[in-house]
Amino acid sequence: MDDIFLVGGGIGGLATALALGQNGVATQLFEQSPVFTEVGAGIGLGPNAVRRLQAWGLGQALQAKAFIPSQLKVMDAQNGQQLGCLPMAHNFVQRYGAPYLTMHRADLHQVLLDAVHAQGLTELHLGHQLINGQANAQAVRTQWLDADGQTMSHESQALLGADGINSRVRELAWVPQKLQASGHWAYRSLLPMQALPLAWRSDDMGLWLGPRLHVVCYPVRGGEWLNVVVLLEAGQEVQTPGWDTQRSAQQTAADLNQALQGSFSRLQDLVRMSEHWRAWALFDRSPLQTDKDMARGRLALLGDAAHPMLPYLAQGAGMAIEDAQVLALQWQRTKLSVEQRLNAYAQARWQRVAKVQARARRNAQVFHASGAVAWGRNAAMRWGGAAVMDMPWLYAG
Repeated sequence: MDDIFLVGGGIGGLATALALGQNGVATQLFEQSPVFTEVGAGIGLGPNAVRRLQAWGLGQALQAKAFIPSQLKVMDAQNGQQLGCLPMAHNFVQRYGAPYLTMHRADLHQVLLDAVHAQGLTELHLGHQLINGQANAQAVRTQWLDADGQTMSHESQALLGADGINSRVRELAWVPQKLQASGHWAYRSLLPMQALPLAWRSDDMGLWLGPRLHVVCYPVRGGEWLNVVVLLEAGQEVQTPGWDTQRSAQQTAADLNQALQGSFSRLQDLVRMSEHWRAWALFDRSPLQTDKDMARGRLALLGDAAHPMLPYLAQGAGMAIEDAQVLALQWQRTKLSVEQRLNAYAQARWQRVAKVQARARRNAQVFHASGAVAWGRNAAMRWGGAAVMDMPWLYAG
């Protein structure tokens, strides 16, 4: 009964298991899927996340699978002109103590899973669905449905929900809060670098801004693939977030063609090079209002379960990794009760996370602006340069 139970075997759950294990804390991790998988494509990891991963001893494993972009170039999606440039690579290492990394989500997931296995302090349970749970002053009693359809009960000292945007742990102790559809879609694809024209074989991150859309591209898997993401406002009403959400090949082509109409020809050519896109309807929740949004008694939430956010700061995984590190620090405070440790975790995290959620929403408007707002955005980047584009409040945290 000394164990901590973790729900969710994604990036947030594995990061939390690993961080707690660094302090000698044993955990049991329950994943609903019968196998560990991580869908998606590329992911950006700011120095704030990379520093923590390096502190957990993952520096070499990340270096083997990730890519370090040389700079971020921001371009006008309509005419192809450069709006601004932010040096990264060594500049970020000197400024923030770690680089900005781009990698495939599955590669990051595997790095974390390998580290958890090597650590040996987490018992992994695949094919286990949380049915119910109730906390009292002494423990959390939970009921589970296993892969064979059998129901079982367990007790733990704490229950941590890292089970994503549709968190079951959230449903146990928090007032239902409806997910908010943004009306935005992310279309993601991977292209082999060697198949691309020379103009697209670059060490840069590219960000193309246009009315009602933007496009992001960067190398992953050691530079062998180019990750391309088209984020657009399709206006389709969607009820459920997730990958491959009710988008046929015809709908995908129509969305991309309409969004990119009138944009720079070379950008259109890049998008047409891929025949395989994964669609993701973007949802979030309002920014957190209080520490109680993250912890109640012996239950706590991490990552998307606590604070789903739009991807316009590329900090979804980064905030989950920060959550894991801060929560693990509380377990060094042995004079505090479990409830006090979880409350301290929530107090330390909620305001920073709320700021990131709000900034991501604001970026959605700024990136997709037109007219006078777009003119002001472009002018600020041209005149302010890297100082306007950098985010020390985020990356140094």
